[in-house]
Amino acid sequence: MAGGVTVKNTNFGRRARGALASALTAGLLVAGLSGASAGAAAEVSASPPPLLQRDENVVTADPIPTVQIDDGYVWAQTTIGTTVYAVGKFDNAREPMAAPNTSLTARSNVLAYDIVSGDLLPFAPEVNGVIKAVAASPDGSRIYIGGSFNRVNGEDRWNFAALDAATGELIPQFAPAVGGTGIYAIATAGSTIYLGGLFTQANGAARNNLAALDDAHGALQTWAPQANRQVDALVMDPAGSKVVVGGRFSTVDGSALRGVAAVNKATGAVDTDWGISKVVQNSGNNSNSGIFALAADENAVYGTGWSWSRGGNLEGTFAAEPDTGAVRWIADCHGDHYGVYSTGKVVYTTSHMHSCDTMGLQPQQNPVVYKYAEAYTADARGTLAANTYSGYTNWEGNPAPSAYQWSPDWSVGNQTGLGQAGLSITGAGDMISIGGEFAAVNGGQFEGLVRFSTNPPAGAKSGPRLSGESWTPTVGNASVPGKTTVSIQTNWDRDDLTLTYELYREGTVEPVAITTADGTWWNQSTITLEDTSATPGESPSYTVVARDADGNIATSASVRAISAGGTASAYTRTVLGDGPSLYYPLGDISKDWAGSNDPVNGWGATASSSGIKGSETGSTSLNGFTSARVSSNNRVAVSEEFSTEVWFKTTASTGGLLIGSGSAKSGSSPTLDRALYMTNSGVVNFGVAVGRARQTVGSGRSLNDGNWHQAVGSLSAEGMKLYIDGELVAADAGVTKAQAGLMYWRLGGDRLTGWPSAPFSNYFRGSLDEVAVYPYALSEDQVRSHFQVGAG
Repeated sequence: MAGGVTVKNTNFGRRARGALASALTAGLLVAGLSGASAGAAAEVSASPPPLLQRDENVVTADPIPTVQIDDGYVWAQTTIGTTVYAVGKFDNAREPMAAPNTSLTARSNVLAYDIVSGDLLPFAPEVNGVIKAVAASPDGSRIYIGGSFNRVNGEDRWNFAALDAATGELIPQFAPAVGGTGIYAIATAGSTIYLGGLFTQANGAARNNLAALDDAHGALQTWAPQANRQVDALVMDPAGSKVVVGGRFSTVDGSALRGVAAVNKATGAVDTDWGISKVVQNSGNNSNSGIFALAADENAVYGTGWSWSRGGNLEGTFAAEPDTGAVRWIADCHGDHYGVYSTGKVVYTTSHMHSCDTMGLQPQQNPVVYKYAEAYTADARGTLAANTYSGYTNWEGNPAPSAYQWSPDWSVGNQTGLGQAGLSITGAGDMISIGGEFAAVNGGQFEGLVRFSTNPPAGAKSGPRLSGESWTPTVGNASVPGKTTVSIQTNWDRDDLTLTYELYREGTVEPVAITTADGTWWNQSTITLEDTSATPGESPSYTVVARDADGNIATSASVRAISAGGTASAYTRTVLGDGPSLYYPLGDISKDWAGSNDPVNGWGATASSSGIKGSETGSTSLNGFTSARVSSNNRVAVSEEFSTEVWFKTTASTGGLLIGSGSAKSGSSPTLDRALYMTNSGVVNFGVAVGRARQTVGSGRSLNDGNWHQAVGSLSAEGMKLYIDGELVAADAGVTKAQAGLMYWRLGGDRLTGWPSAPFSNYFRGSLDEVAVYPYALSEDQVRSHFQVGAG
């Protein structure tokens, strides 16, 4: 039935793209990844980590109506129970979904709302300047705010104040004063309040960007580590002994610590052995990089990095072990990162990510495409792939989390001068709250604040994004006996990786074919659905429906297709039953019987009436000249896991390409991968390009004996495998990845320069038959079955 699947503060730059160009030294990596992180890396080896379908722990992409900011931004948030306290720069709050400048309620740079209902609460202090830090007291009775202000509720308060969490009134007899540009970070533990920012004194005593107060009267404590530049983030480590500090500094108490440090919460002594401090180096001479935010759950400390003009080595997110600070994982999605929040199972970040193929997310696009929020597993699920985007540190081999397919759309703002979307994240229960300077989410009216839930009140409604004329199927070859094929590119969804595809024939209520496939906006493969029950000779219309896990659907444009009569050969039925993404019978059939990517023959590639025993269409003869090749008509997204299958016959001793994926349709491709080729001696090699290296395995024996042979090359997590005449003849378990991208399939010839035992000729002289490409690795039983049927 189912068809086959072919299947920040305003000093840093608005679009931070630069990072340290040179890779970390081996010594630095060893120092940072010893201990717990080294064990984690040994346990998870997939590179990059697999992209995951959203599960019950991950919020949907549906924005939920939430109180809004009118003409301003939210910089920081914290939560007590189900109450979210949001701070920043704004004069009014606006009712959920209300248009700008309507339904306003005065709020002075701070508000509180209920995360369950989304409603504004009466909490309404008046603060005369921007607020950039907010934290709750350990008992939940107070809210501490920090920023650049000098009046709160009509009384003098210098950059810091304590408020009653219920009423918003100032706490009596609590009036410390911090002198300087402002306070940008607050953390609490027991009866101590820790402050970070850009200041030179607290309560009249010298303090250099870090200070501590008691919670009784705000008395200054002796805790006094010195950061040489601005502090932007503080969090208590889950182990309970340290204050983790993030910011733009390059030293703390004279120790070289660039952007992140851990200090003893009682004495202020710097822990120079804290692991992540040795690995993440986010501070430059001009304060052009740093750690923007810190968060913690019971098991780890998380931080986000930004960099401008190569000032640091991490644009992305890190997770560190709470006791040693050793790297738990690195997510090096290029683009400045801002807020971070962990539920213990899922880690959410806000950013302007634009290049993240090292994590299995979007590669760099041209023109650049920015995404503004990500969701990761809290634990490591693989290792980072090699960075291919110039100007960034190569974190290859470090442990990394898996990303979930979760990507709401954001309309960025420019209230801060950064030109970003989300800046902070908090949460409670099954909800998260994202605050920032965005003007809309998923095209709806959500400004400054928005909620997401694992169980949204109206249900998960964010469905497949393509429909109608923007998602049009194509008809496969109408001469394929006994079936009608309809092909279409995979759809994509903001919060679903895997979609179900259903083929409907005009006049039917139930689908005539069903399959599932993964798809994203940056990586769309082709699926092919088959109708084997249509009446031969008729031309009904067909539509394809994409359905997500929550039942949301999108329907394609319709297309008419003629059903051919007759019966397919046993070999054709066997191949098509295994779901190829491309199938060229060759001979007198110049069609793709698996889809609609038909072959294009060059001069010197001609049909022959003779072919393998299991074929009824003949084969294609190649004369060995440079134009004697067959190419796919269209470029397609080639999958990293695949199998290529070809039958060949020759007596030549000049070798040549049998099949490969090339970057050019004709001539010599600048890039060739997935190559099955014959050497001068008649040995068949199969290989993939790994970076600039080419890894191959060979048949061992010569096959230019004038007989038909079957060759199958496959790549998967099990490694690279070569089958000859139904039997596995060579394998390399260490090679699991090929180059991704849009490529043409090339048969009979392409550039083999640089490949091991490259033949005298790039172009094969002989005959090819029954060529197929599969978006997965065929099993040994499948390969053997194809050989047995094909050999008669």
